[in-house]
Amino acid sequence: MRRLFPPLSELEFAGEPAPLPVAVVVLARDEERCIARCLDSVIGRGADRVIVIDTGSVDRTSSIVDEYRRHGVESVRIPWPGSFADARNHAIDVVQTGWIVFLDADEWFAEKSADQFVACLESLSAARSLDRLAFAPIIHHPDSGMSVVELPRIFLADSGIRYHGAIHEYPVLPGTTRPPQLVGLDVWLHHDGYLPEVAVAKEKMDRNLNLLRTAREEDPGNPRWLYYLVKDGLPTLTRAHLIEICTELRVLAERDARTGDRRTAGEYYQLTLSEACQGLAIAGDWPTVLRYSEEMREPDAHYYRSMAALLTGVPEEHDLLATIGLRRAQERVSTSALDSSGRHLDALIIALLARFRGASTAEGYHELCHPWTDVFFEDSRLRTPEFQRHPFE
Repeated sequence: MRRLFPPLSELEFAGEPAPLPVAVVVLARDEERCIARCLDSVIGRGADRVIVIDTGSVDRTSSIVDEYRRHGVESVRIPWPGSFADARNHAIDVVQTGWIVFLDADEWFAEKSADQFVACLESLSAARSLDRLAFAPIIHHPDSGMSVVELPRIFLADSGIRYHGAIHEYPVLPGTTRPPQLVGLDVWLHHDGYLPEVAVAKEKMDRNLNLLRTAREEDPGNPRWLYYLVKDGLPTLTRAHLIEICTELRVLAERDARTGDRRTAGEYYQLTLSEACQGLAIAGDWPTVLRYSEEMREPDAHYYRSMAALLTGVPEEHDLLATIGLRRAQERVSTSALDSSGRHLDALIIALLARFRGASTAEGYHELCHPWTDVFFEDSRLRTPEFQRHPFE
C-alpha cells in the first residue's frame, strides 16, 4: 500500500488528551444484506453514539436497525438528498461535536480494531491543529485482497470540515476548497460492497454514473470526475469516448487544474490512462494503448507493453526477465495505478512462464501468488483469445 500522506508518528501533541465523545455514523439505504454485520462490529465497543442515517430504504433495513435500539443505536431517516456529500454533511450536523467516524453499511470493523478504535481516538485528542486533520483507516477488500489507505473517514464534527461531490465525495476545510491534512490510522475495516453480485444487485454502476453527471455539472473542469467516470463506467464507454476523456484530462493536467483533494490533475491523468487502456485493449486498439503507455509510470507501462506482445505479437524471453526484475523493485511497483501490490505483474509473469518455461513452472509460481483479475486475466490465468468479450458482462 502506498500512502500519500504523513503517518501518525509525525503528529505533534500538546499536553494530556481531553476526552471527546465518539460517534459512529453508518450511511444506509436498502442494506438488509449487511447492516446487522456492520452494527455488530460497533456496538459495545466504547463509542458514545452509534447512528444510522437511512436515506430511504424500502427493504428490511429500517426494521433491522430498529431491533438495535435496545443497544442504544439511533435511527435517523431522511429522504435521499441526491448526493452522498449532502448525506454525510447531514450526519455531521446530527453529531455536532466530538469525533465522527463514518462507516458504510457494507463495511465492518476488524475484530482487533473494533476493540481499539475508541482508545486510539482518545489518544489523538491532544494532537495539535486537530480541527484541520482527517484520519484514514485501512479499508480492506477481502474479495480482491486490495486495501485502500487514503479515504478520510474520521475527524471532528465541529471542525467545520464538510464534504463536496455527489459521489466519491471528499472533505474540505471550512470556507475553502482545500482538503484537510490526512493522517493514516492502523484501524482496519473490511468492505465487500463491490463484490460483482452485490454491485449488480444494487445497480451501483448506473447509480454512480448518474451521480457523476451531477458532480460534473456542479464542478465542471475537475479532473477527479473524469477519472471516476472511466473507473466506474469502463464497461459502458466506447473507444472514442475513452480517447476523448483522456485527451480532455491531458489538457487539464497541462493546466494543473484544481481537483479539491490531495491528487493533482497530472496524477488523475496517470490513473485514468491505466484504467482506460483496459477498455482500449478490449476494443483492439493496441496502437493507442502503446502510445498511452509512453506517458504512464513504468510498472503499468511495462504491463501494457508486455500484454501487447503476449496477445498481439511475439513475446521474447527478455520480457519475462524484465518483468521479474521490475516485480522485485517494490518501491517502483508501489506507484502502480492498477495494483500497488504488484499482482498484475505476478499474473504477467505466470503467463510468460507458461510460454517460456512450461505449464508446471507457471503453476508453481501461481500457487505462491495472490490471484489477479482484469480484462486480460481471471484469477491470474490468461483469458482466452476472445478476451475482447467484455469481462464485466
